Amino acid sequence: MSETSLIKVRLGGQDLPATASWAEGLDIMLPAQMAALIGNGTVDWHDSAVRSQTQASAVYLRERNAYLSRPPTSARLPVNYRSIPGPLRRAIGRGIGRLQRYRQSQWASFPGWPVDLSADAVADLGDVPFQRPARTPVLLTHDIDSAEGLANLVKWFFPIEEGHGARSANYIVPCAWSIDRGLTSEICKRGHEIGIHGYDHSNRTPFAPAAERHARLAAGAQVGAEFKTAGYRAPSLVRTKVMIEELASHYRYDSSIPTSGGLFPVPNNGCASARPWKIGTMWELPLSMPRDGSLQFLGYSPTRILSTWIKAAYLIASSGGIVCLLTHCERGFSGNPPMLKIYRDFIEIIAADSRFEFLRPIDLVEHLDRQSA
Repeated sequence: MSETSLIKVRLGGQDLPATASWAEGLDIMLPAQMAALIGNGTVDWHDSAVRSQTQASAVYLRERNAYLSRPPTSARLPVNYRSIPGPLRRAIGRGIGRLQRYRQSQWASFPGWPVDLSADAVADLGDVPFQRPARTPVLLTHDIDSAEGLANLVKWFFPIEEGHGARSANYIVPCAWSIDRGLTSEICKRGHEIGIHGYDHSNRTPFAPAAERHARLAAGAQVGAEFKTAGYRAPSLVRTKVMIEELASHYRYDSSIPTSGGLFPVPNNGCASARPWKIGTMWELPLSMPRDGSLQFLGYSPTRILSTWIKAAYLIASSGGIVCLLTHCERGFSGNPPMLKIYRDFIEIIAADSRFEFLRPIDLVEHLDRQSA
C-alpha cells in the first residue's frame, strides 16, 4: 500500500466483528480508502475483498511510522550529545516539551498520544490470526544509561519489583562507561534480565555507514554475550529499518519501537500496536506504554503519570497486547522519591489484578516461540 492520507474514525455503529469488540467507541486512524469503506454504512467484514483490504491496512498502519527516516537533532551534533551535562539535557527536554505540550495535534497526529492502537483494531476488523494471551504480560524494563542508573536499579527498583514477584529487564549501554560487574552479576543472580542498549548512546548507530553500523552492533553484542543477552533496545529509541533487521543476527528480540512515540525522538513516530510481531527471525516487542522521560518533559506530574500509566495498561489489556513499561533509574528521571512512589503504586495495582502477569521479555519470547512452533 503506497503512502496515503489518514482519517480519524470512531468505531461504533459499524456492526463490528466479535474480534474487534474491545475497540468499540475507540478513535483510530485509517487509510482514506478504508475510512471511506466504513463510512458507506454496513460493512460485510467476512467479504474476501474487505478482509484483504483491512488486513493490508493493518500492516500499513504498523509500518507507516515505525522507523525513522531522518536522525534526530541529538544524532546530528558534532559531539556525542551526552557530553552535555545530564541536568542541562533534561532542562532542554523539558523546555521543548513545555513549548510543544499544547501542539499535540502536530507531533502526535499519528500515532496518537499517549496510546494509539489503530493497527491492532484494524487487524481485528480483518480477522488477522492472533492468539490473545490468557493473562496480559507486563514487562518492567529500565534503560540503564549510566553508572548511577545501575546502582539505583539494584538499590531502589529491585526491592519494589521483587516484593511483588516481578523481575525486570535492564538495558545497559555497553561501550560508554565502566560497567560494574559486581552489580551486573547481582542482576543475574536475582533473576532479572540484562539487555544491550546500543553502543555509546550517541544515537549515531542507525544512520552510520554500513561498516560502522556493523562494527557498533557487533561490539555491543560482544558485551551482551557475557550476560547471555537476548534483547536489544536502541538508545533514545532511534532506529531504522535496516538496523532493526540487522539485529536478528545478534538477538532474539528487539524492543526499540514505541506504540506511540509522541514528541521524542522525532514527532509522529511509532507502530500503533501493542502486540509482538516477527521481523525476520526476531521478535519485536513494542514499547507500548508512554515513557517516564517523555511524560516528564511534557510537564506531567507524578500523579498524572501514574493515572496515565494505569489507563494505558487497561486499554492495552483489553486489546490483547503487552504492557511494556520503560523507566530510567537516574535521579533526574524515576530514581527519586515521588517517582519511585508512583512506580511502586503502579506495580501494586497491576499485581493485585489477576488479569495481568509480570514476565521478563525473554520469558515472553520463549512463550511466543513455543506458540508459533
